[in-house]
Amino acid sequence: MVSLNWQKGAESFIDAVSSGNATPGGGAVGAFAAANGCGLVMMAMSITMKMKSTPAEVYKELNEALDEFIVLRDELKQCYLDDAKAYEDYLSAKKLPSASKEREEYLKTALTACVNVPLQTGLKAVKTLHMAETVESKISPVIISDIICAKIMLKASIQCCIENIKANLAYIKEEEFCLKLKNDIKLLEGYCR
Repeated sequence: MVSLNWQKGAESFIDAVSSGNATPGGGAVGAFAAANGCGLVMMAMSITMKMKSTPAEVYKELNEALDEFIVLRDELKQCYLDDAKAYEDYLSAKKLPSASKEREEYLKTALTACVNVPLQTGLKAVKTLHMAETVESKISPVIISDIICAKIMLKASIQCCIENIKANLAYIKEEEFCLKLKNDIKLLEGYCR
């Protein structure tokens, strides 16, 4: 019998997204998509490794790669928490008196986080996508659809990250930082096709 212990966590996240609160928003959902994409790759690898028909050398390669996926999955899980915190910090900074010195400083710090978190999420999703493509040929054909779904989720996550960076880019005043972010966006866009 299949356990549905995961259901409450998934429902909680969906309910939080649809609550009408500003967080979790698109950046957190994008990171959640990447973490799920990573998880799907891990599932396909684990199922392939359990099959008697899997050659020993394939088992060894998948088992070694699994450790890297675990690290990435955990980092991506942290990204959706970091994204929500970055935006909550921004909202808190906006509430400070407009004439205060603190407000400008806190806004700058919060806005930097609001672009850096989706950028880091996008880069981790790109790394996960590369790794998924590396193990794809070793996955059993009976579960290959999950690798395909994982790649779709990862590309969707990257697109979410791009949109979040773009949304916050308009509020960044430092020209050099803006230029760097525009170049980062172009880099990420190359992986969405």
